[in-house]
Amino acid sequence: MVLCMVSAGFAACGGSSSSSGDGSGEEPLRVVLIGNQKFGDNGPMDDMAAGGERAAQDFGVEFKKMESEPVSFEEDIRTMVQEGYDLIITTFPYMSEATKAIAKESPDTKFAAIFQSINTEGETIPNLWDTKFLGQTTLYVDGYMAGLATKTNKIGLIIGGEEPSPNSEGNGFMRGVYDANPNATVEFAYASYEDTAKVKEMALAMIEKGVDFIQGDCGSADSGIVEAVNETKKDVMVFSVICDFTDSCDNFAGSIGMSFGSAVYDAVKYLVEDNFPGGTQGVRDISNDGYFLDWPTYEAFAERNEAYGEAFAKAIEEGKAIEAKIKSGELEIPYDPEVPNWKRISSL
Repeated sequence: MVLCMVSAGFAACGGSSSSSGDGSGEEPLRVVLIGNQKFGDNGPMDDMAAGGERAAQDFGVEFKKMESEPVSFEEDIRTMVQEGYDLIITTFPYMSEATKAIAKESPDTKFAAIFQSINTEGETIPNLWDTKFLGQTTLYVDGYMAGLATKTNKIGLIIGGEEPSPNSEGNGFMRGVYDANPNATVEFAYASYEDTAKVKEMALAMIEKGVDFIQGDCGSADSGIVEAVNETKKDVMVFSVICDFTDSCDNFAGSIGMSFGSAVYDAVKYLVEDNFPGGTQGVRDISNDGYFLDWPTYEAFAERNEAYGEAFAKAIEEGKAIEAKIKSGELEIPYDPEVPNWKRISSL
């Protein structure tokens, strides 16, 4: 069984569905969540849908979710404007350009861009609020622990796609490895957020090169790493972002959780309370549980694994100390959206 570590309860799956508010008789505000990935992932998409469903119950709005494809992003968003939705929520950087374009031509409609960076110093859109997720801090802790516990000094990192925030997460991971163990190296590859076979292929190549830790950042497709590790039966430990593979992989070493649904919920709350923060950018990170280290998953691995358990238990102690320093502001991990590159990181 795979449990994805997102903070809200899951909504029902499906290509398109809607729910309405409190039945007070007043015309409810209308909100639509347009996803660029499929719902039913037991991960970020379902978490965002659950946040919308919870907001519908709490605030009496009408909420709908739908899936979209790259060729129809603009058309689908524009159609929702034409249908009179008060708030249109889009997901991930792949939808940013379409969201920006339609928001600019639809000033009377509110837009929320989740896991996107649109309102920057160079440009702001007054009817659009975006919220970026900064996970480099939690990935730094994972990297630090891997650097301490590795026996081969070879560590792998697989990211689902080339986007600014995941790139920064990868660079944070590499910084953590290097700060803990300058003698280590990190193998890096992009794969996919949905193609498990491609993720598995990258993991097998890294295992062949001798890595003994692999950090996955491919959402539910991290299961491809687990398949590779289980098939090779080698001492390769697995970290994941949002998914807990404890029950399906003896070498699963820990999970970073994320809260996507709270961003959707807050967007609806802002709309209902008439204080929508258009033209601004929100931040979700380790300070507000945008990202969080699910320590029980790490501790369970340390308790059950004979080969790495003792060293990893010590690494967990160090990791928790690093986490505390980050939360207090004593240690800052920079946002670095460049393509992850071990040679560059190790020369900083």
